[in-house]
Amino acid sequence: MKKILISAAIRSPLMNKGILLLIVCFFYLGSASAQVTTYPIGDNAVIKNFLHLNPTYSFQHPNKHKYSKKDSLSLPFFDDFFTSRIYPDSSKWLNNQVYVNNGFGKYPPTFNVATFDALASDGFPYNNTINKDYSGAGDSLISQPINLLNNAISTPYSLADSIMLSFYYQPNGNGYHLNREDSLFVYFKAKNGLWFKVWAVAGQSNSEDFKHVILPITDVNYLHGNFQFMFTTYTRQVANANHWNIDYVLLDEDRKKNEDFYYDYAIQSVPASLLKNYASMPYSHFTENQASQMEDKVYFRISSVYNVGLNIETTARDSFNGAEIYYKNETAANNLLPLSSKERFLDIYNIPSLSGTSPLIINRSVSIKEGGTLENENKVNDKLLSSQVFDDYYAYDDGTAERGFGFDQNINPTNIEGQIAYGFDITRKDSVYAISTFFNQAVFDVSSRRFKYRIWKSLEGINNASSDELIYESELENPVYSTQNGKRTFHNHYLDTTLVLEPGRYYIGWWQQEMYNLNVGWDMNYGNIRDPEKPNPNLYYKAIGNWTNQDLPNGTLMMRPHVGTRKDLNASIYTPRIEDKISLYPNPASSIVHLGKEYKTVQLISINGQIIWQDAKVETIDVRNISSGIYYVKLLNEKGEQFTTKLVIIAL
Repeated sequence: MKKILISAAIRSPLMNKGILLLIVCFFYLGSASAQVTTYPIGDNAVIKNFLHLNPTYSFQHPNKHKYSKKDSLSLPFFDDFFTSRIYPDSSKWLNNQVYVNNGFGKYPPTFNVATFDALASDGFPYNNTINKDYSGAGDSLISQPINLLNNAISTPYSLADSIMLSFYYQPNGNGYHLNREDSLFVYFKAKNGLWFKVWAVAGQSNSEDFKHVILPITDVNYLHGNFQFMFTTYTRQVANANHWNIDYVLLDEDRKKNEDFYYDYAIQSVPASLLKNYASMPYSHFTENQASQMEDKVYFRISSVYNVGLNIETTARDSFNGAEIYYKNETAANNLLPLSSKERFLDIYNIPSLSGTSPLIINRSVSIKEGGTLENENKVNDKLLSSQVFDDYYAYDDGTAERGFGFDQNINPTNIEGQIAYGFDITRKDSVYAISTFFNQAVFDVSSRRFKYRIWKSLEGINNASSDELIYESELENPVYSTQNGKRTFHNHYLDTTLVLEPGRYYIGWWQQEMYNLNVGWDMNYGNIRDPEKPNPNLYYKAIGNWTNQDLPNGTLMMRPHVGTRKDLNASIYTPRIEDKISLYPNPASSIVHLGKEYKTVQLISINGQIIWQDAKVETIDVRNISSGIYYVKLLNEKGEQFTTKLVIIAL
């Protein structure tokens, strides 16, 4: 039917072009599964932030001597990454290419996983290249040398000692889709120094639960004083994508290949927000009606790799400014089944009056123990600390992006406009003074794209509204990749007018004239405690047709409204950032512009966001064939830092 309509429209000379475009748009809509999508991220902002704040950081101490037999590790070798942050433990691992985190794994055996991607240890793509059509080596994780020659009493090991390596792995998790060629391997190092592949698995597009693998050592060539094992990947070079997650790695003797359990239970997740609807909100708005804003329980997850049911006793303690404001202990019988995980919850409490300037932070801890006499070999993973933050913004997200979100230009016609709207329920009369947005530096560069921030009081067709009520619109903007005190963070757009909001629902978002993915941060962990497969129902989009929230991906947008008295959110943020040592000259210019030094990439961008010229590894710009006007020069140095300055061109 759609093809007949389109053909008829083409034959009729009286057919209005606008009607034709509308029909074509409906054809697109009927054939598309969703107009919005998520994309992989081009870097790892968390790692880049850490290295910027710790410029002298060294994973392995520079004075550490080379390994020999005497300083090899002894069995057992174990790591569940519970106590690691960002990088793995250097006393156990030889390199730090993987990213240790609690966001990419779905229901891991214990809190934190080691995530493999196509980013180097500095958070940048390998070889500074993103190319989905090229495959090569991705991350690796190599153990420190381990003594498999003699045991602690100098008795030689033999194959009869049943030494085995075990681990859990998960394809994708909350990460981006793998293909069949995106493979995970395990290698063992023989006594002659050569590495041999002992296990492999191909990638897949969907995520699965963590799988358990046990690899017996069956070759005497691995029984030497400097044995090592290695996880490594072969993957398309697409940066922060094609993820594998590894957890609970154990190499030990006297094991059985069919014995796939351990004497251990653990905390699996941080406690969920104390707030029912948000990860964070302004404290003065929270106290308008505390009961309506509080979650009904204190939720978190626990896990067991035991082969029997457990009686897990849970304890929670919360404090503010050093004073305990909540304590709860609860026991239960046989409440955690063998080799499983489970949501646990404790009674919620009334938060007492908190005083001070924002942010106000409640420090939280949860701990567990087995109520009987069963053995627990690893007590380190039985307690976890977290916090509840009250600041001047409303937030659904946890502050960390696993993907980027926007319109899918592969599905939508490119010459139509699009809008994204994000609903928040404001609980008291207040002024909104800024919108903060986390922009990803993504696989597809959209830094020169233009959009407008918008705030609506209502959306046509949503909650019985008869029309859109737009109450704020900005000038045309570009995405800004902000840095605060060396840390990648949200970019803050300040409203140029006083906008007072009465209590009720409002929507923040943006309008764009063409179809492209703006790549705003996307937190895959929205609802992760209770339901990891959950999209945020407060997010709407409109491109072809009406406002809708159908077919949204799981997760939530990283965009926040700031309310109350305006304050400088941009302290130490350069937006756009102009490097102190930039010596761009002459300016104005008519021929050759000198940059003072060589930059990794240089772009000349028109005032309306169009890239006029770009090149790599250059220190000059030839503007003799460029029209007169004001332009932006965007520079990327070898450290990956991005700077922007203005250039006036006068054509001769």
